Amino acid sequence: MHHALQIQEILFNIFGHCYQYEFGLLSRSGVAALARTCRAFKEPALDVLWEELIELSPLVRCIPKASHRLSSKYATKSYAFHRSLTQIEWDILRSYTRRIRSINLQQDMDMPGIDHKCFINLLKHPMTEPLFSNVRKLRFQYPDDKYLLLATLPSLMSLSIRLIDPRSFEDSLRLFAKISPSLANLFIFIFPGSYWINMDRIDPKFICHLRNLQSFSCSKMLLDMTTLVHLSRLPALIDLSFTLRSTLPDQISPSDSPLIFSNLDRLVLRSEFLRPVSHLLSKIRLPAVTDLAAYIDFCPTREELSLFFANVRTSGSPRTIQALRLIQPYNWGQTSVPGDRPVLGLEDLRLYVPFSNLRRIQLAMEGKVDLTDSELLTLVSTWPCLKELSINTVWGWNTLGGITPNGLLQLLHSCPLLTAIALAIDTRGEIPPSPTSLGFLPPRYTINFIDSFIEEESVPAIAAFIASLVAPFTLYFHAWYSHAMKAPYRDVCLNRWKDVQNRVRDAGRFR
Repeated sequence: MHHALQIQEILFNIFGHCYQYEFGLLSRSGVAALARTCRAFKEPALDVLWEELIELSPLVRCIPKASHRLSSKYATKSYAFHRSLTQIEWDILRSYTRRIRSINLQQDMDMPGIDHKCFINLLKHPMTEPLFSNVRKLRFQYPDDKYLLLATLPSLMSLSIRLIDPRSFEDSLRLFAKISPSLANLFIFIFPGSYWINMDRIDPKFICHLRNLQSFSCSKMLLDMTTLVHLSRLPALIDLSFTLRSTLPDQISPSDSPLIFSNLDRLVLRSEFLRPVSHLLSKIRLPAVTDLAAYIDFCPTREELSLFFANVRTSGSPRTIQALRLIQPYNWGQTSVPGDRPVLGLEDLRLYVPFSNLRRIQLAMEGKVDLTDSELLTLVSTWPCLKELSINTVWGWNTLGGITPNGLLQLLHSCPLLTAIALAIDTRGEIPPSPTSLGFLPPRYTINFIDSFIEEESVPAIAAFIASLVAPFTLYFHAWYSHAMKAPYRDVCLNRWKDVQNRVRDAGRFR
């Protein structure tokens, strides 16, 4: 055997490539076979095999003489021990659990698990060392709240919880106080259908005992000032996402010194309106931020837009920001608040100009867009490193016009790093010649033509133009993607753009 294959780390990497979840049980059995091949393969193969668990029943099945299956009332299978384990059997379990680095518990009714009593027995084992001594990542869903006990593991570094049922969450929240202060990443996801989970009832002060946080994310959690001040004092914090209370900025008096998030790299704020976000940004400092996003429920006025961008500039150095997103998501059944609907034009997009190092621009709000080719090219000339340009992707431009194909071509010439574009295109004029005839064939990936109007006779020419924009099989494009676009000709245009897609696919350019 080659001497390189005697190095455990090399074998671990090789076997890791062999073990892919998308291949299912075949790859799992293949890695298990490698563990039985020879002594040199055994340890690294077992490390790969047990590195991540998606359910805990394999632990019980390691001791077949002490385990059995029980039928639950929901017709799923769960494993349990029918007697106490001997010391030898605990040692066998320990030989496997010490290899586990990640537990990703899936909520699948067809997947076997272990019953509650068996789970408690695993946690209250007679050994001196923890059974799950090397688990670094834990991810699970409710209502299996018993698994929250795993969140108290001293080795845990990353915890992800997906809330799908509020029944037991508030009762189990006290266990967060027992989480090791060394926890570095905490993510709480709200299942899209679980709108009845009232995060406002949850006291966020449990975060204050976590002193080594690097990432914290909860899209619906409302932070109070005590928690926010604690987070600003964490030197390792680089990623923060939360919902902003409308009253929070008022708790920061003008005489208070700004809260300084010295190493924060990414900040995502959610709020009903843009003004509370702007107010908070005026009271904090973000000297290292590169990614700043604001998600709001209602369309801001032009004055609120100007205030927001002004406070973004004062909160940190404009040269550090590489991604700046201001997005009003589309929610089914949401009633718009009457008020000023700014028509996004050159003056509004000029607010992005001071941020000369931008790589990604995303702007989406209810209203219209009025932008010409020359105005767009004037803007992008200030962003030489631009990789993504998305203007009103969700709501559309609400116009028959847009950027002409020739303007799009000039945009691609001006921004050679662009890989994602979202613009309305005007297909009513003359279609320019193929870019290949101009000696230009950039590798493009995603183009969103939003709510672009297209006439039947323009379909062949537009399809040929799009197919010539990119190298073979490197393009993904769509139009009329969002349900917020409700123009009376939506269905007609959608069918015509599907025809364009089919023609581009036939040309071998569409993936």
